Amino acid sequence: MKRIQDIDLKLLRTFKAIVEAGGVSAAQVALNTSQSTLSTQLVELEARLGFTLCRRGRGGFALTPEGEKLLDALDDLIAATERFQNAVADISGEMRGILRIGVMDAMLSNTAWPLHEVIEKFSNAARETVVDLTLVAPATMEAALVEGRRDVVIGPFSQKNASLGYIPLYQERHSLYASQHHPLAQLAEVTFDDLRKHGLVATPNELQRLPYIRKQSGRGGRQLAVAATVDQMESHAILIKSGRYVGFMPEHVVQASDGFVKLRTGAELQYYSPIYLAHRKDAELNLMLRSFLNRVREQRLVAGPLTDMGAVTELAE
Repeated sequence: MKRIQDIDLKLLRTFKAIVEAGGVSAAQVALNTSQSTLSTQLVELEARLGFTLCRRGRGGFALTPEGEKLLDALDDLIAATERFQNAVADISGEMRGILRIGVMDAMLSNTAWPLHEVIEKFSNAARETVVDLTLVAPATMEAALVEGRRDVVIGPFSQKNASLGYIPLYQERHSLYASQHHPLAQLAEVTFDDLRKHGLVATPNELQRLPYIRKQSGRGGRQLAVAATVDQMESHAILIKSGRYVGFMPEHVVQASDGFVKLRTGAELQYYSPIYLAHRKDAELNLMLRSFLNRVREQRLVAGPLTDMGAVTELAE
């Protein structure tokens, strides 16, 4: 087996960037490096590893089977390296390293719990820390923590993983919305039976959060027709605006948009989604993470239109 030297980590990161860009030529801008230099680095990495990583040429860029396997393993290596960097910074008493935050989408419209202010306060105290912020689908958040790909994640967690810690942030009310031209938008009152005659767009397992809907769907022939599924709020909103679907949306998201009509339903066809910050239970042992978690705990709901209308409310421990 060939020995991997220290410099290979830089070459490995270059390889990952080339793959993410879709080829050597496309990676020039992202890496601010010439195509010839990138090609040389790729050849050097292949020589050290002893196998070919990708095919490049007139036929386009494509990973070999060996390249695909290396890419999968590389994610684990980079995550472990970043954890090591954070541990060294913690030992030295410096908040220096990479804080990897995963969030659900559509948080910017929630003025009642301003995440950007939390990050501002943290960053002012930890200027040497690099913040890596990315959108993560709620269904994969806990896996991202357990596998070490994220340090903290913010999203809805109706059930808890015993190996993780959770900080309650707030709860947001979800109501049913349609486009202005949808037939249900014209009704003075929308019942469960009205709703089941139309296509519904929903996130995975969303309908299981509503006891009323579970009860009604358990009766013969009264199930809702889930005609489309999504995992991000923007795609949810696009489908609703198409006029073909109705769906549940956080009220704070709709308040920041136009073209939506809140359907006139009873309270049984609304639900509150609890939002938490989740982290590994050893996070408090890391100085950088502990500082960020403290800023999160300090952030209270900001009174305003969203809290006044009950769209965003307190979430108890």
